[in-house]
Amino acid sequence: MDEQIQAMNQITAMIDEKAALYKEESPDMPAARAAAEKKLLLDLIQDGIDLAQKIQPVPTGLLHDFQRLQKQIQDSP
Repeated sequence: MDEQIQAMNQITAMIDEKAALYKEESPDMPAARAAAEKKLLLDLIQDGIDLAQKIQPVPTGLLHDFQRLQKQIQDSP
């Protein structure tokens, strides 16, 4: 259980960092790089969602944050 929580903390930190960079830099990125970065970020967010659903009790606040961020990134140009 502690390993899952530690992994969740690491994934959350990576998602926070990569999402902030993506939001800041994506408007100036070439389209191919932006698409690749977007896919990597969405895959990482999905990994975070999958792991959050396996932790008991489920960290619902964090899970909702990931899902909201996932939708924002999916809907971004």
